[in-house]
Amino acid sequence: MIDFRSRYAGHSLGVLWAFLYPAAAALLYFFVFGVILKTGPVDGSPYLVWLLSALVPFLFVSEAASSASSALVDYSYLARKSRVSVGLLPAARVLSCLPVHAVFLSVLLALGGGARVSLLVCIAAELLFSLAVGYFLAVITVFFRDLKSLLPIITQLGFWVTPIFWDISAAPGRACTILCVIDPVIYISEGFRSAFGATGSCPSWFSAYFWVFTAALLAVSACLFFGIQSRIVDHL
Repeated sequence: MIDFRSRYAGHSLGVLWAFLYPAAAALLYFFVFGVILKTGPVDGSPYLVWLLSALVPFLFVSEAASSASSALVDYSYLARKSRVSVGLLPAARVLSCLPVHAVFLSVLLALGGGARVSLLVCIAAELLFSLAVGYFLAVITVFFRDLKSLLPIITQLGFWVTPIFWDISAAPGRACTILCVIDPVIYISEGFRSAFGATGSCPSWFSAYFWVFTAALLAVSACLFFGIQSRIVDHL
């Protein structure tokens, strides 16, 4: 929470800026696709709920991973003083994104009239995936500072590859398989949609793939992070 408030210290609107961007983005996308293009209900769900149920988790994952990636560099002064606290910095950045996410999830729950119990699994999935990616990127950023400039490009590509505005069932079988392999976030977005009543169209093997991928990335990130922790601190 301290990190959350410190990001917007000195701004006139303070922490409200954390809510303004995702809210403005959601309204803009709904206006373009829902009002101008007159996209109707999808899988029996109102288009706004169908759109937000994929957009909200994507915004959380992208923001959490991006924030965690620069945690060690941004708090290098703290890392030099206390080596024990270094391992907590990326996790603190991920957790600092939860307050905004909780607000938008509450709005989504109100618009959708509730959700299935599987929503809890989806929240756990996005949190663990964000931690895995965040720790991995945090280590890489220490030694390759250009990653901070490269991440917005990767995020933008992922934004359009992830089926937020389009139905994944429209993709051919082979294309769908390739997308699921290169973009595990699809599991999260489609899982949220399923939790809010829209039918997911992912392959049956995709759930196992996602959890194995996330567990493997967590293990690799932990080994990499704690294996070269002293080098990380010295390089900051």
